[in-house]
Amino acid sequence: MLQTTSNQRKEDISKMNQPDGGYPRLNAEKLKSGLYSQMIVSMMGKFGALVGDQSMEFTCSDNGTVRVSLEHDEGRETIQPGVTYEVIGQAVGENGIASFVHREMSADMDLGLYNKMSDIQHDKKFKDYFGDYAPTMQ
Repeated sequence: MLQTTSNQRKEDISKMNQPDGGYPRLNAEKLKSGLYSQMIVSMMGKFGALVGDQSMEFTCSDNGTVRVSLEHDEGRETIQPGVTYEVIGQAVGENGIASFVHREMSADMDLGLYNKMSDIQHDKKFKDYFGDYAPTMQ
């Protein structure tokens, strides 16, 4: 069996074309792996403290924290800390996302269940359902 290294996967991902409208759903742990840098991704969680002028802390579905840049998110004035949101944007490095858009989720959104779904999306057993743009699939 051919073994691939993390660096090889990063090179393969940078050459990948994401399907239009398709993007991996991440939690903080997956983002911090560095495998998704520069990809369009989705994260679910809650905004926290403002960091600088245009960024906020974001507590993800796995309770890990990342930084979300809101510079290009036109609805940033509507964000309410403590409310659950989906953020769609470009992964920047290993601890950030540049948000393109966010949307408020309902009050009964189950972040634990969403986190389990994210794990399933990245399981190679379910590749046919989620596509091959998820870099953790070997």
